[in-house]
Amino acid sequence: MAEESAWGPAAFVTRRARSVLGIVDEAAGTVIRALAGVVLDRIDLDNLVSRVDVNRIVDRVDILRIVERVDVDAIAERVDVEAVADRVDVNRVADRVDVGRVAERVDVNAIAERVDVEAVADRVDVNRVADRVDVNRVAERADVDGIAARVDVDAVIVRIDLAGLTREVLAEIDLGRIVRDTGGGMAAETADAVRLLGRRGDRGVNRLSDRLLRRSGPPPAEGAAGPPPGPA
Repeated sequence: MAEESAWGPAAFVTRRARSVLGIVDEAAGTVIRALAGVVLDRIDLDNLVSRVDVNRIVDRVDILRIVERVDVDAIAERVDVEAVADRVDVNRVADRVDVGRVAERVDVNAIAERVDVEAVADRVDVNRVADRVDVNRVAERADVDGIAARVDVDAVIVRIDLAGLTREVLAEIDLGRIVRDTGGGMAAETADAVRLLGRRGDRGVNRLSDRLLRRSGPPPAEGAAGPPPGPA
């Protein structure tokens, strides 16, 4: 009974119908593909695109939802930063930067508060800076009178060892030797001794002045100070 139903007229008709439907489906697919090619060839895509309201489409796009689904890290890993940097025209970018506007937006006080001045000072090579300073040029541009007006002379004098300087002056004069040299006669020897005393006194005063003004240089020669000796 089962074999009769499997090979009966109804089963035969069903199989034939399925075969016909398969042939029709394949033929319809072929016809549709051919018609689609013909239709696409006849469509004016530029005219079609010009009729699309892009702004209306953009308004309906949920950009935040799209951004949430974007894997920025994955994109960044695939970007060749070196190649991008090589293609950037830095000079052209710099020409378009409004430096004045940027400077106006910079909070200099906030930056200064975050600077560790002590750390910066520790890294400064003061000796190297001093070696590069042109002292003569600085002196030429310095307002000596203004500096002198601001100097506390009294404070400077308080720090000077006047007693020690006096002893040095007296040692240079050597009064004892002058008295011995002038003891044998009071004529020409006395006048020469007085002149020698004056010269040594001048030299002592010069040294004292050099100490006060912090001047450096070789001391004057024995006969450099004072007028030349005349006839007795």
